[in-house]
Amino acid sequence: MATVDELIGQLRNFRTRPAAKRALVGKGAEAVGPLIEAIRTGHSSVRYPAISALGELKADDAVPDLIEALDDSNLNSAAADALRSITGEDFGHAADQWRKWQAGEGGGAAGSGGSGDGALGDADLVNKAVYGTDVSAEQKGSTYVLRVALADRHQDVTINMKAKDSAGLPLVVAYTRCGPADEKHYDWALRQNVKMSAGAIAVVDIEDHPNFVVVDVMARSVVTPQLLINSVGRIAKKGDELEAALTKADNY
Repeated sequence: MATVDELIGQLRNFRTRPAAKRALVGKGAEAVGPLIEAIRTGHSSVRYPAISALGELKADDAVPDLIEALDDSNLNSAAADALRSITGEDFGHAADQWRKWQAGEGGGAAGSGGSGDGALGDADLVNKAVYGTDVSAEQKGSTYVLRVALADRHQDVTINMKAKDSAGLPLVVAYTRCGPADEKHYDWALRQNVKMSAGAIAVVDIEDHPNFVVVDVMARSVVTPQLLINSVGRIAKKGDELEAALTKADNY
C-alpha cells in the first residue's frame, strides 16, 4: 500500500492523480499535514488536487494556507471551494473577507452552504446550484443535463449523481462532450491536460462512439450547490473551447 508521501508524488501525473487523491482522502487525518505542506511547497500540478483533497477531508488546520492560496489566480477557485466545504462559510474568492472572518471580524456570508448541503437530495442540489443563474437543468433518468450559455454559443454539461469509485465512495461526475475522439488527436488532447487547473480530458463512449470529454469528479459528500455550479462553469468553458478547436461547430 502506497504511503502518503508516495501518493502525493502521484498527484503530479494526470494518469495517477484521481486515484491518488481518493486514496489520500481515504487516509484521513494522516494525510492532512503532508497535504498542507504540498500546497505550500509542491509543484503546481500537485497544489490544486492537494487543496481539493483538504476540502474533502474538511481539514480545519488547512484554513490559513487555503486563504493564502486565494491570492493565486490558478488556485483560488479550488481554495474557495475547499474553504466553503470546511467552514460552511462562503466569501468566494475574496481573500480579505476570509481573513476578516478568520480574525473573528465577520460572520457567515449570505448564502453560505454549511455542512447541511451534503444531505441535499440530487434534485435539490442541482436546483439550488442553478438558481439565480442563466443555466437551465433537465433531468434525464439518473443524470441531469445543464445547458450553459457562453456568449453566442452554448455547452451542455451532464451530471451523473450515481457514480461510485472503486471503493464504493459515492461520486458526482460532471462532464461535457467536445467531439469525436479520433486517434490522430490523442497526443493533442493529452497535452491539453497540463494546461487545465481543474478537471481533465478523457475519452468516453457516447452513442457507441468514442468522444473527447472534459470531466470533473467530486466526492458526493462534500458537493455543495456553489461547488457544483463552479465546476459546471469551468468545464463548460473549457469544453466549448475544445469543441471549437476540434469541430469548428457548436453541437454540444
